[in-house]
Amino acid sequence: MNAQPIPMTAPASVYQQRRARLGKALDQPLVVCAGYAPARNYPSNPHPFRAGSSYLYLGGPPIEGAALLIEPGTDGDDGCTLLRPPPGPDDALWMGPSPSDAALAAAAGLAQARVVEPEMIELLLAGRAGTAVSPPCAATHAWLGSLRVPPASDADLLAIINLRLIKDEHELAAMRRAAEVTVEAHRAALGAAGPGRHEADIAAAYHAVLVARQCRPSFTPITTVRGETLHVQSYTNRLKNGDLLLIDAGAEEPGGYACDVTRTAPVGGEWNPTQRHLYDTVLRAQRETIAACVPGRRFREVHDLAARIICEGLVQAELLRGDPSELAARYAHTLFFCHGLGHLIGLDVHDMEDFGDLTGYAPGRSRRPEFGNKFLRLDRDLDTGMCVTIEPGVYFVPALWERQDLVGPFADVVNRPAVDALLAGNFGGIRIEETICVRESGQPEVLTEALPNDADAVAEMIGTRV
Repeated sequence: MNAQPIPMTAPASVYQQRRARLGKALDQPLVVCAGYAPARNYPSNPHPFRAGSSYLYLGGPPIEGAALLIEPGTDGDDGCTLLRPPPGPDDALWMGPSPSDAALAAAAGLAQARVVEPEMIELLLAGRAGTAVSPPCAATHAWLGSLRVPPASDADLLAIINLRLIKDEHELAAMRRAAEVTVEAHRAALGAAGPGRHEADIAAAYHAVLVARQCRPSFTPITTVRGETLHVQSYTNRLKNGDLLLIDAGAEEPGGYACDVTRTAPVGGEWNPTQRHLYDTVLRAQRETIAACVPGRRFREVHDLAARIICEGLVQAELLRGDPSELAARYAHTLFFCHGLGHLIGLDVHDMEDFGDLTGYAPGRSRRPEFGNKFLRLDRDLDTGMCVTIEPGVYFVPALWERQDLVGPFADVVNRPAVDALLAGNFGGIRIEETICVRESGQPEVLTEALPNDADAVAEMIGTRV
């Protein structure tokens, strides 16, 4: 019996080039770790293993406890070492055959002599200072601590960020595969959604496609009629006619690249006038902001464009009063559109968010302090090859409208009786999301365009398999 194929997303030469580019920016050795699978409740019952994203990007095969040691000035082969725990004598019994060192070396783009056991790291470092990048893994952190290898500096993290921000064609091919599976899974989930079904039925239909396509969720899927709760993870509600079902979910393909899509549809297939108007408002905001995602455009400006369009729709719906541009400048939209327009995406669904705002915010920029605005995850100038999500929304959150500190400053422009009527009717929330890639010229590539988002088309998809 042969070992399973190693799921790499690029040729070995590409990984060599990435490591060489990183090596030019380093002034000390860098250890990039794969981590270990976290335990569910005891060590021998773990969650599925998923290697650290920077480790995967640099060509590390997905092996628990492995690490790449990258030296300053490396050519991507010489000066790079794969540290991998050797398989135990009984591993084949429980896990099947392990890849050979020759196979690991070929996949990573390394000479086989540079595949060694982790204990070799002290000899390789030879007393020199080094730093490390690791996923949130206690065992890996303990190992690094025993070696006295501290976390990477901001300069080293920025070197990785600058590489990973721009997706090459190998990465985009993987993201397109993730998008294809995501679209198929969304169609299945929407088709399973009819009056009387449970949210759990929709989640099950979504997961079934991912399992069949040998993918995993890029995050815990959201399938809910309580879309005003942005990250709800339970599936306990029963669907009824007139509810708005929000599905926010994405696939991760075997190499680790992610997709992220949201659709909102009316249970029963019929929009009421207010639902339709607000849906079309969100859709217009999405389409115009996608068109605005061109190289050199500051993403915060694109977010602010979405805010103005949403204010226009809220004024037309008689939920806000006043000039839409002035309302957006006052941030009145944050009562309804209370999160950022989107985020980076790639090997992580929120790409490199483990590095904090160092990733999403360009040097010299920081988060705005206001409610809603402070949740914007990205304030960089867009560039060719950057992949982001675009996900405007409109929500009616009961707990938010109980907060006088948030609502009070806008009492002069809010039609509170109209808002209260929608809150009493459990309106929920509307979000429409695509994964896109900025192109050198013309419109961005919408990786998820195969899943319709027009209001009539979405309504036609829901409940078709009940």
